Amino acid sequence: MNQTADSNSLKVAAAKRDITPDAEVFNWVTGKPYTGVLDPIFARVLVLSDEGQKAVIVHWEIVDAGESATAKIREKIAAALNIPEDHIVVNAAHNHSAPWAPVYGEDNHRGKELDPWWATRYMPRQNEEKHYKKWMQTLMDETLAAAIEANGKLSAATIHIGRYDASQYMRNRRPRPVKWGIESSDLPSGFNYKHQDWDPNVLSGDRTFGPLDRTLTVISFRNEEGENISSIFHMSCHAVSIYPFTDDISGDWSGSVTAKLNEELGGENMFLQGTAGDINPWKRGPEAVQEMATGLTENISKAYAYSAQLKPGPLQVNHKIVGLPLTDYGKEKTGLDILPSEVQAITIGSLAIVTLPGEPMTGLGMAIREVSPFPHTIVLGYSNGNGGHYCGMPGEKEYGGYEIGEKTSLGSDNAGLFLVRSAIELLNEIPTKK
Repeated sequence: MNQTADSNSLKVAAAKRDITPDAEVFNWVTGKPYTGVLDPIFARVLVLSDEGQKAVIVHWEIVDAGESATAKIREKIAAALNIPEDHIVVNAAHNHSAPWAPVYGEDNHRGKELDPWWATRYMPRQNEEKHYKKWMQTLMDETLAAAIEANGKLSAATIHIGRYDASQYMRNRRPRPVKWGIESSDLPSGFNYKHQDWDPNVLSGDRTFGPLDRTLTVISFRNEEGENISSIFHMSCHAVSIYPFTDDISGDWSGSVTAKLNEELGGENMFLQGTAGDINPWKRGPEAVQEMATGLTENISKAYAYSAQLKPGPLQVNHKIVGLPLTDYGKEKTGLDILPSEVQAITIGSLAIVTLPGEPMTGLGMAIREVSPFPHTIVLGYSNGNGGHYCGMPGEKEYGGYEIGEKTSLGSDNAGLFLVRSAIELLNEIPTKK
């Protein structure tokens, strides 16, 4: 017999607020104002409550969740909801068609580094530009409003989980080079998503495929009548389908999927970005956005329909601050010998939501999930700070490429291992009840 909402003490609610900036803010890709708004972007908030314990998950449809922005919204939500600041997760979609999280105040928690270099490579910092300055306040005010709204309408809920193979929409953009034995390759120069013959499923014999996490996980919270309150869909894939084909503000594929999912399932639903540092959509452009929105909504709906209900369990929250070892350039850039970075976990029964900072490559999430004591574990990237920016498992640097460049990867080659080990230690510290 199924457990009912009356047999456990979990309560859940979700809310959203529009955080779309004026198009006059500067596009960090071009250094010029955006050309318009293709579709709005949102702050989405999920509040979880269980026997006096409470946790909040914030999702921003922007590029990142920088340390100072995370600290500021945590302070505001913690005061309003009377909860510890470290019970709040801030996750970003890594949506390239929206701004970077602003840097707030004097202490940006990263030594002397302010914005990442690519955020200001074509323009000066925007903090005093009137449109951006207004958006900085809007981001905080509207996210807080969503948290307060969700907290005010908590209702009893059960948890359900399902999965779908979404690999058709993803590709690892870092194929492994074959080190020896190749005479020549017929792969044309510039064979990528802009090439007329582009086929993401093709690799020449001089490369092998990189790792890919094919799992689309759907976690749904349902009321006593079995209706959807909020569903989280989680996968590891850059939000860069519409980018760089328009200079408009957009929520890209993840925003489009969420909008369709709200119509399909009801409730207020949410995307949580995974460890997507080396994972792109299989193809890109406006048509790809629509194809992903339609296809992934169908995938999520099927996973929802055939999901399993989880046994009730206590809501638990824990976190660690990890000192990431830095490259010589990383030390110079930040003025620090090690970079404090946060790993966090929220668990409910057999479900664990783990967060990593910065832009972790997909191998990190897969490594944590493989040995997690919680059978239903999802690993988020782009959460609670920028960490060492791109970060992979040891050995990634030998493959070369943009992701491990001097400015894009501030951590040493074993920095990712620090994150993985810390996450596993964190999970093992949390009691499990089978």
